[in-house]
Amino acid sequence: MTRPERITAPNPATGHPKDLRFCTAQSLAAGEPLAGTGVHPEKTILIQWPKARWRHSLKIAEDMDPDITAAIEALSAAGWRVNLIDRKGEYRDTIRVFIYPEALAFDLAPRALANFLVSLPEGAAALDDFGPTPADTPVVLCCTHGKHDRCCAKWGFAVYKALAAEAEARGDFDVWEVTHLGGCRLSAGVLVLPALRKYGRLRPADAPDLLDAEARDTPYLPCYRGASHLDQAEQVAEVAALQHFAKAGIRGPARVRKTQERTYAVTVGTAIARVLLQPDEVTTPGTCADLDAARPIAPKTVWRAQVDAALADDGPAPSCPPNPNPNEERP
Repeated sequence: MTRPERITAPNPATGHPKDLRFCTAQSLAAGEPLAGTGVHPEKTILIQWPKARWRHSLKIAEDMDPDITAAIEALSAAGWRVNLIDRKGEYRDTIRVFIYPEALAFDLAPRALANFLVSLPEGAAALDDFGPTPADTPVVLCCTHGKHDRCCAKWGFAVYKALAAEAEARGDFDVWEVTHLGGCRLSAGVLVLPALRKYGRLRPADAPDLLDAEARDTPYLPCYRGASHLDQAEQVAEVAALQHFAKAGIRGPARVRKTQERTYAVTVGTAIARVLLQPDEVTTPGTCADLDAARPIAPKTVWRAQVDAALADDGPAPSCPPNPNPNEERP
């Protein structure tokens, strides 16, 4: 397949450009849905490192010592998601580190980082000597990783600034720039921890409403990609039902269960909706690098949802099993 034609994309309320030099605009033009792209590993470590030293890798910076690099690679191989974080105007003698799902924060001397990373697989008890403190304030991560994809720089940094300003005024969120979160074509991308909720196609004007929703421990539905522990189809059903219920003023955690092929019952409180899914295909690049290299772009399967009228309450739905491949990284 040749390089995608430079056509005009729809003009959504996201503020993204109409020309298709960017994978984000290509994704919009192809009609790719956000729902179903929310996968993210539960085991996460965030390491503060100067953004000027970031490179294409999401976890390795250009000036890291070999023992730090080796420890990070070992953690990644063991199933941890390792990201680098930073923020403008913050200078400190220590390195800020967060680990999840334990929701612990550390301020480490640079010489202690490698030993900390080596100790991490032994469990939280092995980290007592490193001075853990509870990470009580929700962490909001906005991907600004321009060395990985130009969309993340172009739209990510504007959204980061809006979120940081809003959080400073509120005082109830800790906002950071972060390396690649997955889904460059869905820029600007955001991850909120410890809720583990992922968002895409954010614009600066979304910042107040997103933080308001997260302060209530509910997803910001206009840009929500789906619960990270669900598989792709379950996420699509979840998001469709949540949007359906929100129109009736019904909000809360969703429980999803498959009732038959391509059919799901989604429960919020005592309300239950039936969601029917149909497969579809979209053809869109995963990253801007695909555009630059004019790589052949294979169609990908997505799911389109239709929500039936709410069903009668038949009792609580069982919890969903965890995603069998929690570390799977979709482009």
